[in-house]
Amino acid sequence: MKHFIFALFIGTFPFCVNAAEPLLKPEKAIILPEGQIHPDGMTVSSSGDIILAVPVIGTKGNAQLLKIDADDQVEKYFELSAHPETGRVTPLGISFGPDGNLYIADSQCLGGNPNHKSRILRVLHNGGKPYQEEVLVFGIVQANGLEIFDGKIYVAETQIDPQIVELPFVTGVFRFGIDEFRPVTAPRRGRLLRRTVETQEPLYVSPYQSDPHFVFNFKTGENDPNAQKVGANGIGLAKDGTLYVANFGDKKIVEVKFDKNGNAASHRNVNTESPFDSVDGLKVCPKGYIFFADYVGNAVWALNPKNGKTVLLAKNALNPDAEQKKAGALDRCSEVCLRGTKLYVSNIDLETPDSPSTVSVFNLEGLDFDELLK
Repeated sequence: MKHFIFALFIGTFPFCVNAAEPLLKPEKAIILPEGQIHPDGMTVSSSGDIILAVPVIGTKGNAQLLKIDADDQVEKYFELSAHPETGRVTPLGISFGPDGNLYIADSQCLGGNPNHKSRILRVLHNGGKPYQEEVLVFGIVQANGLEIFDGKIYVAETQIDPQIVELPFVTGVFRFGIDEFRPVTAPRRGRLLRRTVETQEPLYVSPYQSDPHFVFNFKTGENDPNAQKVGANGIGLAKDGTLYVANFGDKKIVEVKFDKNGNAASHRNVNTESPFDSVDGLKVCPKGYIFFADYVGNAVWALNPKNGKTVLLAKNALNPDAEQKKAGALDRCSEVCLRGTKLYVSNIDLETPDSPSTVSVFNLEGLDFDELLK
């Protein structure tokens, strides 16, 4: 999950060096095809493949979704078309819905246009294969992390007002029901398979917290005038529907509980201490522990939201060289993905992108998180 303002403010970031030794060394790196230079959001399909979003940043054109199969081999999965007005498409958070279709946060703000051009896309699938994309929602400023729970799409809105770039500023979460959009009937097999289905009429969201889909908000930098100027970022949900949102700038993870009517009933910061330098993309494992990328610190952490305990899983110095990256070194990591006993970490490398572009792979086997995070 990302933040379009890094190019503007990177010179002011206080890079902290954490004294703790990381628990893990990289097992390997997955080398991406030439030209796929900013890997970010990841999700696991029903067949066990990882789908990886590679946004277009700094240039115009279409963007690729890649597939990482069970043997960690990479191939093209689907090509997303550029926004007709901006000429770019910037997929960040991605998640499969219960309908088998893939939902995507297109952050046009990171692509260079903050004027409510960000969207939610849906890639339609038939028999587990992608065949068509459509726009579901537009009018978002900076769509970022995206997860789906109980038929609802949750999307982080990193900054609700493109005109406000000084701290503090409001940030938060949109929620849409999949049933708000047209049900999809897959095309029939045979000659009709090439025919496209009728596209969805997009939903336009009202700006500045006035839209009913904007279900939760908080402020970044309210108590810290030196906080980094990035708001809601990574997003995840526990098995009971508890929502966790990365407050990137304040180095906090916000826990939100909803009542039976879907209203935010309570919220809190799950961590009072922040030994890390940022909270970026995150995932909640079945036991309820949170794994997240620390973009600024170039590290990966695990956190227990019940007690705020954290452990440092992986970390290395900034700007690794090509050989270090080929060995699995982190390179401005932005998102994590859990598949079996493996932890996959995408290296978006917004500051100094150079070849090769990679996804780092770590083996969690043998780590007792119940003990580590008690």
